[in-house]
Amino acid sequence: MNYLLSLINHWVGNEQLARLLFAAAIGLSVVFAVATLTLLIQGGLDPIKRRLLLIKRGHGGEVRGTPSNLQLMLEQVGQRFSADEQGQASATGILLMHAGYRSQTAVQMYWALRLLSPLLLVGLTVLALPLIPKLSLFLGSCLLILALGVGWLAPAIYVGMRKQARMTRLLIAFPDALDLMVVCVESGLALPQAIERVSEEMAVSQPDLALELALVNAEVRAGIPSTVALKRLAERTGLEDIRGLVSLLAQSIRFGTSVATTLRIYAEEFRDRRTQLAEEKAAKIGTKLVFPLIFCLWPSFFLVAIGPAIIGVFKVFGKL
Repeated sequence: MNYLLSLINHWVGNEQLARLLFAAAIGLSVVFAVATLTLLIQGGLDPIKRRLLLIKRGHGGEVRGTPSNLQLMLEQVGQRFSADEQGQASATGILLMHAGYRSQTAVQMYWALRLLSPLLLVGLTVLALPLIPKLSLFLGSCLLILALGVGWLAPAIYVGMRKQARMTRLLIAFPDALDLMVVCVESGLALPQAIERVSEEMAVSQPDLALELALVNAEVRAGIPSTVALKRLAERTGLEDIRGLVSLLAQSIRFGTSVATTLRIYAEEFRDRRTQLAEEKAAKIGTKLVFPLIFCLWPSFFLVAIGPAIIGVFKVFGKL
């Protein structure tokens, strides 16, 4: 407390005014904290709201497996900031779906974490400021702003990295699944049975893609048309390769052409495209190696090659 008061006094230059500002800041903080906790506790403990949230989540009257009060509070906090995104395919919902979060309350939890993590980091930073020796007001303000920015961006960065890693795993597993699907269809299995068999075979090696294929098979069994289920697969994965396969399969099912022929043709095209992508990356290696050579290898090479000659010249002219 004395440390914060001294910082405010150093910034204002008037001790009495600094004490008034410090007391006002503490009073507002206490009022806001009490109001926030009261609203959260009332919303989490209200049996009507809790019952409605549980019904919305699909738990019904079951008690086992129900979420905790803390989770329900976070969902209520995030729901206030994601109300405009309900009922439509929002960018946040698509991002979380591509990252592997398919819960009904994923968007609310995401916004709740993005809102509460900056407050948590700012509070921890305020508690850690007195431990830093010779800390100025400017540096303290910069640390608070940095904590606020890190707390706001950290959940988004984590979700983005998780999305990229998941899409990479799906892209790596897709060629093997495509080859297995070609074999299954050409052996006489229908497309839903082939998808089910491929998901079973890849459940251990590639669980992400196996789960997506299993969802497609479950939707087809539930009565959803195959074209619609395949389109949902493309939306859940977000990969252009799977989107192209879904378009070809939808056209094949619509016009009654051979699914096995379609899969084999797309598999060959996919191999050619993968080869072209590898050749493109190999062609870029020379350009990418220019900067490491210039900044890492060539200075050492010139130092070893020209250094002794320069030392000999200096000795000849009596400089050393």
